[in-house]
Amino acid sequence: ALTRSCHNLEKMDLEDCLQITDATLGHIAANCHNLNALSLSHCELITDEGIHQVGSSVCAAEHLQVLELDNCPLITDAALEHLMACQSLQRIEIYDCQLITRAGIRRLRSHLPDILVHAYFAPVTPPPS
Repeated sequence: ALTRSCHNLEKMDLEDCLQITDATLGHIAANCHNLNALSLSHCELITDEGIHQVGSSVCAAEHLQVLELDNCPLITDAALEHLMACQSLQRIEIYDCQLITRAGIRRLRSHLPDILVHAYFAPVTPPPS
C-alpha cells in the first residue's frame, strides 16, 4: 500500500525489517520509480529473485545509485548478475553475505567498473584459537 502512494520516493531504508520478502521488493520495483538509495540490510528473507525484480525495474536502470544488502544470507552471485544493467549504481554493500563470492564481485565490476563494493566476509565458523 505504501509503495502505491509514494511514486516520488527517492530513499528507502528497510534495514532490520525482518518481514521484507521478494514480494515486497516486487511492489517497490513496480511503484517506486525514482529510488536512488535502497537499504535492505538484515532483511533475511530476500533472495536473488527479489534482487532480480529490483534490478530489472525502471528505477534501477535509471536512478538507483546505492544498494545496501549487508547480512542478507540468501543472496548469491546471481543477485549481483541481476544488477549488472543498473548503470547508475555507484555503491553496493554486501558485508556478511556468505553466498557471494569474489568471482561474483569481479563479474559485477567488469560490467560496472566504477562501482564501489563494500564487502567483508566473516568466516561462518570462527578459526581455532
